[in-house]
Amino acid sequence: MIKVIPRRESEPVMEGYIYIVDDSYSIYATDLSIKGSQMQSPAIDKLTLKQSYSYNSTNKIWVQNTQTIDFIAGMLSIKLNGKFTYVYSNFEFEKKFEKKTFSNEILSFEKDANKKDDSFWNTIRPVPLTEEESTDYVKKDVLQTKKKSKVYLDSIDAKHNKFKITDILMGYSYKNSFKKWSLNYDGPLTSVSFNTVQGYRINAGLNYTKFDEEKRTYTRIGSRFDYGFSEEKLRATANYVHKFNNTNNSILYLNGGSAASQFNGNNPISNIVNTVSTLFFKNNFMKLYEKNFASATFGREVVNGFYMNAGVEYSERKPLYNTTDFTVIKNDDLYTSNNPLSPNDETSAAIEKHNLVKTNISMRFNFGQKYLTRPDGKFNIPNDDYPSLTLGYEKTFAATDKNYEYDFLAARINYDLTLGNKGNLQIVSKAGKFFNGDNISFVDYRHFNGNQTHIGQSQNYTNVFNLLPYYTASTNDSYSETHIEHNDKGFFMNKIPLLKLLKSQLVLGFHNLAIPERKPYQEFSVGLDNLGFGKFKMFRVDYVRSYQDGYQGDGVIFGLKFLNVLE
Repeated sequence: MIKVIPRRESEPVMEGYIYIVDDSYSIYATDLSIKGSQMQSPAIDKLTLKQSYSYNSTNKIWVQNTQTIDFIAGMLSIKLNGKFTYVYSNFEFEKKFEKKTFSNEILSFEKDANKKDDSFWNTIRPVPLTEEESTDYVKKDVLQTKKKSKVYLDSIDAKHNKFKITDILMGYSYKNSFKKWSLNYDGPLTSVSFNTVQGYRINAGLNYTKFDEEKRTYTRIGSRFDYGFSEEKLRATANYVHKFNNTNNSILYLNGGSAASQFNGNNPISNIVNTVSTLFFKNNFMKLYEKNFASATFGREVVNGFYMNAGVEYSERKPLYNTTDFTVIKNDDLYTSNNPLSPNDETSAAIEKHNLVKTNISMRFNFGQKYLTRPDGKFNIPNDDYPSLTLGYEKTFAATDKNYEYDFLAARINYDLTLGNKGNLQIVSKAGKFFNGDNISFVDYRHFNGNQTHIGQSQNYTNVFNLLPYYTASTNDSYSETHIEHNDKGFFMNKIPLLKLLKSQLVLGFHNLAIPERKPYQEFSVGLDNLGFGKFKMFRVDYVRSYQDGYQGDGVIFGLKFLNVLE
């Protein structure tokens, strides 16, 4: 018997016992456990793994025959526990496998495997149910039948569907669980924001969803209404989404309407952050134009690991101007104009009114992708040994002015690598090239995800430059950008006295951007992730230094990951 003792309580190391055979030192049983904080999974209190092995005399090896996993978890004073038991039998030991014996499918279940009755399971169940388990299953069968009945579902829905007068402003949802549809209304008070083009802005939405839980498919029809009080203008958009199946994830999107959109379609600055930045610091970083459009996109997995998306959009683009200079904190600073190319000129615009049609096609290759097949669909498992490659082509035509028409090619490589207990390494590399793009609209430039607010909102920073102004590097030529981030998952931090009590993660980052006729831009960063209180780890802090033909500046980025939920 070997007793396993972690050298440090903060390390991701299990403790317990390993039982070995005296003569051969082969393992015949394990009883090990680990705390959730050690696994960087604060919701889990404790996880226990038990295994037993038996000797196969024919092949003269010890093979695993049973395994149990127990866990205790909980948050907000809610505790739960679970236990999973696995029994392995009928081993077939092949001395040599023929080529193509194994495919990328690592696990499959027969159709309707989850609908077998008790008589079937009683014939193959390797571990007999205890009396307590048998009683519990009978109760659960009765409850499941009851919970699927129309009477029960209608009674639950009736409680949920009660309408309150405050729902007019805060939002309301109505469900018909038996017929599998729901209606959701997003109230205007849940999305109040401010920008210098629209002034105070409210946003309300309504959508209908029809879903099939068994097939994991759905259809959604919705609309959103946006009103700016200073601009005194109402805009509306509508959308339709249909997921055809859960095997190749075929999905269709239809969208249309009128919207005040950011020049960078990735929306690098959120409504919440821009509202605070504008009203309290007079930094109106969000720059908008009006987009009246209709679009359609269809995507699906063609074969395992190969995805394709195709889309077409007709749009009319119009310039917008600031309509208010209101602020909460009064000072002598002036707001910048809504023209990112000329921030001090309130009379000129970044674009002129024009129309065009944009088409695009993209292909994503997830090399070495594994998958498992269940009765309710195909579930993909990424392969850490290989990167993911995305290729895209975009073409515009039927423009008001032929100068606005262009061709664009882009490529992207994503590589997420797990370095054992040393943490995770993420690499994102992008490149693109415009053809005939000398006089295209500023809307269609390649814009990069900058950040001038010192607030970070994403889980990682492999798609953003932390100190780059939002539109200073926008290009209609060629570009390449690289983002590298290593998260030690506590490997180093767990060894530093006092700091290890934070149970945080050390994050190192590097970002590079290169465009023609401009010196390359770089950022280097070091930070701490997984900061917070108790089990709520939603904060991150980074120190960043930027360089472009020499040192440019530095700053601290405060990561507020919960803002993604509120946006």
